[in-house]
Amino acid sequence: MKTFPLSPGGAAENVTLIDNVITLTDLTPLPRFGLKGRGSGAWLQAQGRPLPQINQIANGVLRLGSEDLVVVETADDLRAAWHAAPAPKGYTAWREETWAWMHLSGPRLNDVLAKICPVDLSPAAFKDNQIAQTRVGYLEAIIWRHTFDGREGFSVFFDIAATAFFANAVATAAREFSEG
Repeated sequence: MKTFPLSPGGAAENVTLIDNVITLTDLTPLPRFGLKGRGSGAWLQAQGRPLPQINQIANGVLRLGSEDLVVVETADDLRAAWHAAPAPKGYTAWREETWAWMHLSGPRLNDVLAKICPVDLSPAAFKDNQIAQTRVGYLEAIIWRHTFDGREGFSVFFDIAATAFFANAVATAAREFSEG
């Protein structure tokens, strides 16, 4: 059984995730599969997964670079196929083990994100399939528009060791919108 930062025994188990003007949901336990290096893209395409342009997401595949990919849908099935496949297929990028995955949603989402992210994430400037590799909550992060559990918002990947810091940074940024 894997232990994640917010799970019992995890490094951030006593951190409460904000749930008022903004809702922070921990998706870290969800499967994802990172591939990197020569042959990664060709292998993924051979599995029937078309590749989006760099810094875009399509069909559950985030393309962070030419041969830097993260699969967030049917990741376990693809991981098993990848392990069984002969080379060339790139190498695993350990995204499940090293990145936390949070979803941000809520009525003041745009206000809070404007405070904690230098990228204009408004719908007019940041389209549905775009990915930004930037800073969110004072951390290097990857962010994209994502609906989870019926809630429109954004998903964010960042260093898993900073889970408590990120949760507290989002809560602090949201505080001014909670008053009044």
